[in-house]
Amino acid sequence: MTPKKIAVLALAGLLSVTAVVGVFADTPSTPDQLVAARQAAMKADGKALRGSDGFTGDKAVAALTIVAANYTKLPSLFVKDSITKKSVALPIIWTQFDDFSAIFKKGADAATAGIAAAKAGDTAGYQAAIKTIASTCNECHNTYRAKDDT
Repeated sequence: MTPKKIAVLALAGLLSVTAVVGVFADTPSTPDQLVAARQAAMKADGKALRGSDGFTGDKAVAALTIVAANYTKLPSLFVKDSITKKSVALPIIWTQFDDFSAIFKKGADAATAGIAAAKAGDTAGYQAAIKTIASTCNECHNTYRAKDDT
């Protein structure tokens, strides 16, 4: 690997960590801050996962590192009744919080497994992790997110 490629990969890794840390840099406490933080985390996940089924090596690891960190932190951003006009969270989240949180745990575990698979060059294991993560997005949004009227 050339020094230039190492520098590019190091920068990409640093930017990935910065993106994750940036989402949670300040501890959100008001409903507006909580909603903004969880929406930012989910947008960061979407951006990290865009095209991820074709990622390999360091790029795959970087994407799933963001997802694992966000999935681990997201349940704490759903403080009881933290709903605003910008929120699409349904109140059922707080009556089924254990089930809701379990979806994030399943996604975080899949991301961690996907990181290990990517590091090992296990394409099938990485693809399985991506598939599981996608299913957790759908599972959560189908149950705990208000339907979009647009």
